[in-house]
Amino acid sequence: MEEVYDVIIAGCGPTGATFANYFGKHNLKVLIFDREEDIIEYPRAVHIDEDVIRIFQELGLYEEMKKDAIKPFENYSLVSKKDKVLFQFQPDSSVSEDIPDCNWILQPEIEKHLRNGFSKYPNVTFLKETTWTDLNQTDDEVSLTLFNTRSEETKVKAKFLIACDGGKSPIRKKMNISVHDFGFKKEWFVIDTNYYGEQLFSEDHKQFCDPNQPITYVNGVKNHFRWEFMVSEKDNALSDEMLAEKMIPRLESLFPIKDFEIIRKKKYVFYTLLANEWRSKNVFLAGDAAHQMPPFLGQGMCSGIKDAKNLSWKIVNACHTQNETTHQLLDSYYTERAPQVKKIIKLAAILGGFIQYSNPLLSPFRNGLLKVFNILPSKPIDALINKHLYGIDIDNFSRFKHPLVGKRIPQPIVNTKEGQVYFDTMCNFNWVVLLRSRDKIIHNDSSGQLKFISLVKDQPKSSNEIQSDFFDQWMSAQKVDFVIIRPDKFIFNIGKTKEFEDVLKKAHFYIKKIHSN
Repeated sequence: MEEVYDVIIAGCGPTGATFANYFGKHNLKVLIFDREEDIIEYPRAVHIDEDVIRIFQELGLYEEMKKDAIKPFENYSLVSKKDKVLFQFQPDSSVSEDIPDCNWILQPEIEKHLRNGFSKYPNVTFLKETTWTDLNQTDDEVSLTLFNTRSEETKVKAKFLIACDGGKSPIRKKMNISVHDFGFKKEWFVIDTNYYGEQLFSEDHKQFCDPNQPITYVNGVKNHFRWEFMVSEKDNALSDEMLAEKMIPRLESLFPIKDFEIIRKKKYVFYTLLANEWRSKNVFLAGDAAHQMPPFLGQGMCSGIKDAKNLSWKIVNACHTQNETTHQLLDSYYTERAPQVKKIIKLAAILGGFIQYSNPLLSPFRNGLLKVFNILPSKPIDALINKHLYGIDIDNFSRFKHPLVGKRIPQPIVNTKEGQVYFDTMCNFNWVVLLRSRDKIIHNDSSGQLKFISLVKDQPKSSNEIQSDFFDQWMSAQKVDFVIIRPDKFIFNIGKTKEFEDVLKKAHFYIKKIHSN
C-alpha cells in the first residue's frame, strides 16, 4: 500500500526545510526525508540577505531566529595583507524597513528553527536516516521506494517531488539532467572557531587580498569566527592537519590564536555549476542540486531558499489545478530563477578573481584599482546588486512592461486599523493590488483571487486599508497609482489610473486560468 502525498521533498537542509514550511502553511500533505540522523552541527553557510529574512518573516520564524542565529553587519571590506582598507562598501539594497541587507548566521541554529517551524504542521511528515530507490513517474505523479537504516521499506507517491539533495544530487542524475560548468573552480581551507577571550575585533566582513595568501575573515554570530584560506597548487596534496599547521601561524600577528577554540578545519572545493534543466515532468531541482557558486557574494544558501520562495506558491497552485497555464506557471520557475542565478555565479566568479589574484608583480595594480573604486559613489554598486541579485524577468503579458515589473515590492512598516505591521504581513500569500484611494480607482475582483489594499492618507478605518508615508512617496516618485503584487512579493504589473481597467482585466484573465481546471 502506497502512502499518497501532495509533495515529497528529498533533503532537509535549509532549502528543503523552507519548502516544508511553505507547504505546511498551505495545508498540503507533505513528506520530507533526509539521509542524515540530525542537523550537521558545524557552521557551513554564514550569510543571508534581506530577501531571505523576508522569507523567514512570512513563515513566522524570524523573531525567534534573530535572538540566537542572526547578526547584521554593515561593511564589506577588501584589505591588504597588512589589514589596510583598499575598498570598503556598505551594501544598501534592502527594501524593508529595519531589516539590514547583510547578516551573519549560525546555520545549525537556522536549521533548528526551520525544523521547529514545519514540525508544528500535522500535515508535514519528516523521516530521518532515509534514502530512496526505484524512482518512477507518470504524467500525473511520482513514486518512490524509501528505506531507512533499519532496512525498512516504504512505498510513497505524490503529485510532485522536489530534489533538495545537494550538489551531487542522485535525483538529478536519475533524471539525466546535465550540468553546465562555468569553469571557475578553486580549493579553499576553512577554519571555524569559538572565541573565549575578551578582546574586541572588527565587525567588518574582510577579504585579505594578499597575493601570497588570500584570506576571508568572518566575525560571526555569538563567539563564532571563521577564516578561509585559498589553497595554492603546491599545497593541494596536504592533509587538513598539515594545512592547519601552515595556515594558523599566518593569523598570529593579527589575532590571539590561543583564545580561539577550533571546531572545524576542512579543505573544500567550490564550483560554478548550473543545471541545464530544473524540471523533469513532476520532479524539480532546488538549491545545490540546481546550482553551485563561489562564496564571495554569500548567495549559496540564499539562492536555494529563494528557489523555495519562487516555486512554493506555484506548486501549491498546481496541487489544486492542472491545466496548460498551470504547467506554464511551473515552467516559469526555471525561466525566472535560472537566469538570475547565472548572473550571480558570474558576478561571484569575477569578485573571486579579484580576491584570489596571486600575481605578485601585478597585484599592486589591482590594489590601486580597488582604491580608485573606493572613492567612487556606492549607488552604482547597489543598482548592480539590485538588478542582478534581486530582479527577475516576469512575463506579465503586457506589450510594454514597466521597469519595476520583476522587482521586489518594498516592505515598510505600515499603519493599519489594528496597529503597525510589516507590509508583507498584510499581503500574506495572496495576489495583492495596492492602490491609492485618492485616485478614485474603481475595482472589482472577478477572479476571486485578488486582495485589494487601499493606501489612505488618514487613520485606516477598515481591515483592507493602510496608511504609509513611505508608499505614498514611493508611488509618487515612480509616477504610479497602483501595483499588482504576486504571492512571492515580486511586482507583476504597475501603472496609472487610466491604465488600471485594462491591466486588471489581463491580470484577472491570467489568475483565473491558473486557478481553473
